[in-house]
Amino acid sequence: MEKFGDRIPEMRMKHLELIQSALSRMSDNSARLKGHCLSLIGAIVGLAAALSKDQIVIYTVPVVVGFAILDAYYLALERGFRSQYDKVRNEKLEALPDFAIAPARRQSTLKAFFSLSVVGFYGAVTIVTILIFIFMPDRVAPPAASNPPPVEQQ
Repeated sequence: MEKFGDRIPEMRMKHLELIQSALSRMSDNSARLKGHCLSLIGAIVGLAAALSKDQIVIYTVPVVVGFAILDAYYLALERGFRSQYDKVRNEKLEALPDFAIAPARRQSTLKAFFSLSVVGFYGAVTIVTILIFIFMPDRVAPPAASNPPPVEQQ
Protein backbone atom coordinates (compact mmCIF):
# COMPACT_ATOMS: atom_id res chain seq x y z
CA MET A 1 0.00 0.00 0.00
CA GLU A 2 1.28 3.43 -0.97
CA LYS A 3 1.73 6.03 1.75
CA PHE A 4 0.49 9.58 1.45
CA GLY A 5 4.02 10.94 1.84
CA ASP A 6 5.13 8.99 -1.23
CA ARG A 7 2.71 10.95 -3.37
CA ILE A 8 4.03 14.41 -2.44
CA PRO A 9 6.43 14.65 -5.44
CA GLU A 10 3.57 13.66 -7.77
CA MET A 11 1.32 16.27 -6.14
CA ARG A 12 4.07 18.91 -6.52
CA MET A 13 4.31 18.11 -10.24
CA LYS A 14 0.53 18.46 -10.57
CA HIS A 15 0.70 21.84 -8.82
CA LEU A 16 3.42 22.99 -11.24
CA GLU A 17 1.29 21.81 -14.17
CA LEU A 18 -1.66 23.87 -12.91
CA ILE A 19 0.50 26.98 -12.65
CA GLN A 20 1.94 26.29 -16.11
CA SER A 21 -1.56 26.10 -17.58
CA ALA A 22 -2.34 29.54 -16.11
CA LEU A 23 0.91 30.85 -17.64
CA SER A 24 -0.08 29.42 -21.01
CA ARG A 25 -3.47 31.15 -20.86
CA MET A 26 -1.81 34.49 -20.08
CA SER A 27 0.55 34.23 -23.06
CA ASP A 28 -2.29 33.06 -25.33
CA ASN A 29 -4.37 36.07 -24.29
CA SER A 30 -1.46 38.37 -25.05
CA ALA A 31 -1.04 36.90 -28.53
CA ARG A 32 -4.77 37.16 -29.21
CA LEU A 33 -4.80 40.79 -28.12
CA LYS A 34 -2.07 41.60 -30.61
CA GLY A 35 -4.02 39.89 -33.39
CA HIS A 36 -7.28 41.65 -32.50
CA CYS A 37 -5.48 44.99 -32.35
CA LEU A 38 -4.03 44.54 -35.84
CA SER A 39 -7.44 43.48 -37.20
CA LEU A 40 -9.19 46.50 -35.71
CA ILE A 41 -6.48 48.89 -36.90
CA GLY A 42 -6.72 47.41 -40.39
CA ALA A 43 -10.49 47.87 -40.36
CA ILE A 44 -10.22 51.51 -39.26
CA VAL A 45 -7.56 52.29 -41.88
CA GLY A 46 -9.66 50.52 -44.52
CA LEU A 47 -12.69 52.57 -43.54
CA ALA A 48 -10.64 55.76 -43.76
CA ALA A 49 -9.46 54.82 -47.24
CA ALA A 50 -12.95 53.81 -48.40
CA LEU A 51 -14.49 57.07 -47.19
CA SER A 52 -11.50 59.15 -48.33
CA LYS A 53 -11.23 60.70 -44.87
CA ASP A 54 -7.75 60.44 -43.45
CA GLN A 55 -8.93 61.93 -40.13
CA ILE A 56 -10.51 58.59 -39.25
CA VAL A 57 -7.02 57.10 -38.89
CA ILE A 58 -6.62 59.20 -35.71
CA TYR A 59 -9.15 56.89 -34.03
CA THR A 60 -6.56 54.13 -34.06
CA VAL A 61 -4.54 55.83 -31.29
CA PRO A 62 -6.97 55.12 -28.41
CA VAL A 63 -7.46 51.61 -29.77
CA VAL A 64 -3.69 50.95 -29.70
CA VAL A 65 -3.34 52.47 -26.22
CA GLY A 66 -6.25 50.41 -24.88
CA PHE A 67 -4.87 47.16 -26.26
CA ALA A 68 -1.38 48.04 -24.99
CA ILE A 69 -2.68 48.59 -21.44
CA LEU A 70 -4.59 45.31 -21.52
CA ASP A 71 -1.56 43.49 -22.89
CA ALA A 72 0.62 45.02 -20.15
CA TYR A 73 -1.87 43.79 -17.55
CA TYR A 74 -1.63 40.23 -18.88
CA LEU A 75 2.16 40.48 -18.96
CA ALA A 76 2.22 41.64 -15.32
CA LEU A 77 -0.01 38.70 -14.36
CA GLU A 78 2.19 36.31 -16.31
CA ARG A 79 5.28 37.56 -14.48
CA GLY A 80 3.50 37.04 -11.15
CA PHE A 81 2.61 33.47 -12.10
CA ARG A 82 6.21 32.86 -13.16
CA SER A 83 7.30 34.01 -9.71
CA GLN A 84 4.87 31.57 -8.12
CA TYR A 85 6.11 28.78 -10.39
CA ASP A 86 9.69 29.45 -9.29
CA LYS A 87 8.63 29.58 -5.64
CA VAL A 88 6.87 26.20 -5.85
CA ARG A 89 9.71 24.71 -7.89
CA ASN A 90 12.32 25.73 -5.30
CA GLU A 91 10.44 24.41 -2.24
CA LYS A 92 11.79 21.37 -0.43
CA LEU A 93 10.68 18.12 -1.98
CA GLU A 94 9.11 16.93 1.28
CA ALA A 95 6.94 20.05 1.68
CA LEU A 96 3.24 19.49 1.10
CA PRO A 97 1.99 21.63 -1.85
CA ASP A 98 -0.80 24.11 -1.07
CA PHE A 99 -2.16 24.13 -4.67
CA ALA A 100 -2.50 27.92 -4.68
CA ILE A 101 -3.01 29.24 -8.21
CA ALA A 102 -2.38 32.96 -7.86
CA PRO A 103 0.49 35.29 -8.67
CA ALA A 104 3.15 35.08 -5.97
CA ARG A 105 3.65 38.81 -6.07
CA ARG A 106 1.76 41.42 -8.03
CA GLN A 107 3.89 42.89 -10.77
CA SER A 108 3.49 46.51 -11.82
CA THR A 109 1.34 46.96 -14.92
CA LEU A 110 3.19 50.22 -15.61
CA LYS A 111 6.54 48.40 -15.55
CA ALA A 112 5.11 45.75 -17.87
CA PHE A 113 3.75 48.49 -20.16
CA PHE A 114 7.29 49.74 -20.81
CA SER A 115 8.67 46.27 -21.51
CA LEU A 116 10.03 45.52 -24.96
CA SER A 117 7.22 43.11 -25.82
CA VAL A 118 4.53 45.76 -25.23
CA VAL A 119 6.22 49.04 -26.22
CA GLY A 120 8.04 47.39 -29.11
CA PHE A 121 4.92 45.96 -30.71
CA TYR A 122 2.41 48.72 -30.00
CA GLY A 123 5.00 51.43 -30.61
CA ALA A 124 5.68 49.98 -34.06
CA VAL A 125 1.94 49.78 -34.76
CA THR A 126 1.56 53.42 -33.73
CA ILE A 127 4.47 54.54 -35.94
CA VAL A 128 3.07 52.68 -38.96
CA THR A 129 -0.37 54.18 -38.33
CA ILE A 130 1.09 57.69 -38.11
CA LEU A 131 2.94 57.10 -41.40
CA ILE A 132 -0.30 55.94 -43.00
CA PHE A 133 -2.01 59.11 -41.74
CA ILE A 134 0.78 61.32 -43.11
CA PHE A 135 1.03 59.69 -46.53
CA MET A 136 -2.63 58.83 -47.11
CA PRO A 137 -3.96 60.89 -50.02
CA ASP A 138 -6.55 63.45 -48.95
CA ARG A 139 -9.00 62.62 -51.65
CA VAL A 140 -9.48 59.73 -53.98
CA ALA A 141 -10.52 60.77 -57.48
CA PRO A 142 -14.21 60.14 -58.01
CA PRO A 143 -15.02 57.52 -60.62
CA ALA A 144 -15.51 58.81 -64.15
CA ALA A 145 -19.14 59.39 -65.06
CA SER A 146 -20.50 56.82 -67.48
CA ASN A 147 -22.91 59.31 -69.07
CA PRO A 148 -21.46 62.43 -70.64
CA PRO A 149 -23.03 65.72 -69.53
CA PRO A 150 -25.92 66.91 -71.67
CA VAL A 151 -25.06 69.21 -74.55
CA GLU A 152 -26.77 72.58 -74.54
CA GLN A 153 -29.05 73.20 -77.50
CA GLN A 154 -29.30 76.58 -79.13
